[in-house]
Amino acid sequence: MNGAFKISSALKGVVVNTGWLLALRILRILFAFFVSAWMARHLGPSLWGTLNYAFALVILFGPLTRLGLESVVVHELVRTPGKREEILGTTLLLRIIGALVSFGGVVAVVSLLRPGDTTSMLLVSIVSFGMIFQAYDAVDLFFQAEEQLRYPVYAKSVALALSNLAKIILILMNAPLAAFAAAAALETIAGAAGLVLVYRARGFRMSAWKATREQAKGLLSLGWPMILSGAFAVVYFKIDQVMLGQMIDEAEVGIYANAAKISEMWFFVPVAISTALFPVLVQSKKQGPEIYRARTQQLYDFLVWVSLSVAVVMTFAADRVVLLVFGPEYARSGPMLAIHIWGGIFIFLREALGRWFITENLLSFAFISNGFGAVANVILNYFLIPLYGGTGAAVATVISYAAAGYFACFIHPKTREAAWMMSKALVVPLRSLVGALRSMGRGE
Repeated sequence: MNGAFKISSALKGVVVNTGWLLALRILRILFAFFVSAWMARHLGPSLWGTLNYAFALVILFGPLTRLGLESVVVHELVRTPGKREEILGTTLLLRIIGALVSFGGVVAVVSLLRPGDTTSMLLVSIVSFGMIFQAYDAVDLFFQAEEQLRYPVYAKSVALALSNLAKIILILMNAPLAAFAAAAALETIAGAAGLVLVYRARGFRMSAWKATREQAKGLLSLGWPMILSGAFAVVYFKIDQVMLGQMIDEAEVGIYANAAKISEMWFFVPVAISTALFPVLVQSKKQGPEIYRARTQQLYDFLVWVSLSVAVVMTFAADRVVLLVFGPEYARSGPMLAIHIWGGIFIFLREALGRWFITENLLSFAFISNGFGAVANVILNYFLIPLYGGTGAAVATVISYAAAGYFACFIHPKTREAAWMMSKALVVPLRSLVGALRSMGRGE
């Protein structure tokens, strides 16, 4: 039935289909390991935590800038290329408006949460200002629709290099904390400038872009589920650091942030795998339900094997990795990492589940499941952080990842099929062992 399909051979598409995006992600990971580790050592837990607290607050408002329009805009550009200037112009305007609202919102939240804290207000204002330029990622969406990913990768790679070079110089200069926030904002600003330059270099003119009310209504009506989904997703990804800063202190945020950074560095893997195999799954759905279910199950199984391998290795190596990368000041990050890394299993499964939502036309359930995870994370952090600090936040994160990417699927009849497939994948080591024992019993 499905013997001709092999995950290993299909994964060759990761390099072919997503090679440029994968290269940029790997570049970011390398910088995260070296430059971020250097910054953490230089600043110390308290200042490093203060900076990460500001980053987390700004990221919470990020969905207002992106508006969840990425896949919708790319789809519309492919479907109606004759309306390119109208779609891009409207996207840019919507994102600028969203970014300005985000800027005002995050500043208001800081003033409420930390009245009189001028340092946090300054850091958040600097980083939020840089996020306004993320609106120019509309150019990136154009190149995605044209399947010319190398051009935005060029632009963003240069911006990434400039930003991290600035951070290194600031470390050597022993610069104030606000300068490091400005270096982070520089990446977004330089990336926007680079995207505009490559767009013009390819012979296109942004002056031809135009925004229309009709196009805005159309994009927002299509993208609203993803807007809500993105908002809930960033809550269960970043609310833990904000709550740690409010309920404990900045040093605890800095220690916990390092565990999260190492744990999350693997999250690009399921994105690359699921993206590369998605066309195979779409095609298999046309071939019949049995083949489609079998190949979807294979994807879930494979992602569990990969994530489980990472989790087991990192659990035993966590203390050594933290000491090697961040130094003895952050030794308490090790136990947090050993817990946090297990949430990756559900993040891996969630990537495959997201593709399943698309093929089954269940995108509206994406924001419901993310909302389930967000609520679970806030409640668990509220009770666990006062008792266990960053370790409690790590436990809350693992459970909330499981809530959003797994348990929520048992709620609705339409998603229970995916829930049972993921359940089957979660016991794949046991299934493999039973299969091996049966083969031995048959003398194979």
